[in-house]
Amino acid sequence: MKILKTQKGIAPVLMMLTFLLCGTILPRITVEAAGGDPLTVGVPKDRCPVFYEDPDTGEIVGIGADLMRIVSEKAGYDVTFKVVEESTLKDALDNATYDVLMPFGSMIKSSEGKTGIVSENIFQMPFTLVTANKRSLPPLNELHVGMLTSLGAGAESVSQSYPGIEITFYDTVDEEVEALRAGKVNALLHNTYVWSYVLQKPSYKDLTEQPLSMFSMDFRVGAVKTPESEEIISRLNKGILSLTEEERQGVILDYTSRHLYQYDVYDFLYTYGLLLIIGVFLVIILILIIIPKLRKKRQN
Repeated sequence: MKILKTQKGIAPVLMMLTFLLCGTILPRITVEAAGGDPLTVGVPKDRCPVFYEDPDTGEIVGIGADLMRIVSEKAGYDVTFKVVEESTLKDALDNATYDVLMPFGSMIKSSEGKTGIVSENIFQMPFTLVTANKRSLPPLNELHVGMLTSLGAGAESVSQSYPGIEITFYDTVDEEVEALRAGKVNALLHNTYVWSYVLQKPSYKDLTEQPLSMFSMDFRVGAVKTPESEEIISRLNKGILSLTEEERQGVILDYTSRHLYQYDVYDFLYTYGLLLIIGVFLVIILILIIIPKLRKKRQN
């Protein structure tokens, strides 16, 4: 009887321990199995269709984002994208807020001189030149091109591949287009996918993309080299190597086949401004004609 009483005393304790374990350990296992390990990826903004914010959901989407989601899932990560606050990825490498950053064409050092590490290549990104008013271009080693400041990492690869080329950086596309039209640079350099979006802007109809790509750049994930980042890159590499060509081309085609550019007020004014002016002018004329006639009728 004493033994039975002892067992009855222990039973509630065992049940309580089991309940606590189920309430703490099991949910954690479920979360990890469902979503994987969390991974914060820093990306540039306003590079549609490679990286951009979905206007309906606010989510970071695009060719690069979708491919990274596929790779991360294969590697067992639950990825979260964060727009980089810094002007260049070199600066962002020194910010520990991000686990990894993208895209990198090759391994570079951070702005503080820290050694970087990059992943395997996710896909090849072609870069092309855009000119204005059908101007002829000088030889590549004498070329003066405009690039966005956020493409500073890619500019290093350009300078290494084409010694003698001069690069001027601009903060926005509007600024570099203005410089191109003013003849301050011979051409603008960006990846073909971004040009396919940017050149849909009505006021850029005088810009022409050169038919041949200037070069292709790798699209890699990078970070400052640490034991933790080496582990992350190693896992991501397994996901990248298992990425099929059908998955790559499917994502690229999905974004390049859609008309993603959305007109703003200035685009409508640029496109239909003359018609609006003519319409207003006609309305004024009609008013000037009709009002005197109405007054005469009232007087009669």
